[in-house]
Amino acid sequence: MELDSTVLNRKEKKLLNKIIFLSKITPHKLVSTDLIKQQPEYDKYYFYQLRSFGLINTYHLTEPNEKAHWRPDNGTYVTEKGLHYKDWYWEHLRQFLYKSVMTPIAISLLTNLVLYLLEKHPK
Repeated sequence: MELDSTVLNRKEKKLLNKIIFLSKITPHKLVSTDLIKQQPEYDKYYFYQLRSFGLINTYHLTEPNEKAHWRPDNGTYVTEKGLHYKDWYWEHLRQFLYKSVMTPIAISLLTNLVLYLLEKHPK
């Protein structure tokens, strides 16, 4: 899923921030999924939403002496998209404000100035 179409709600942002925080204090930036589930910000739906957006991902370790057996979700890490989501969000907000707020204000000011000058100096 492209980052341009990814918009997180408040609870998803809180969960992502918590996972980023936990990944910074754990070795290899790999957080135990059980540790994430113990956090008050954890909600299964939002966790899977973050994973489907590609902001986090799960890592599976093999069982000792059994190469074919995988344990489900024993580690979670933040992807590059997840690490830079805030930067993208503020850049997207700045562009939105420029296009949606500043451009109409500038056009309105220019139009009013032209009308004022035409009224003040009639032919």
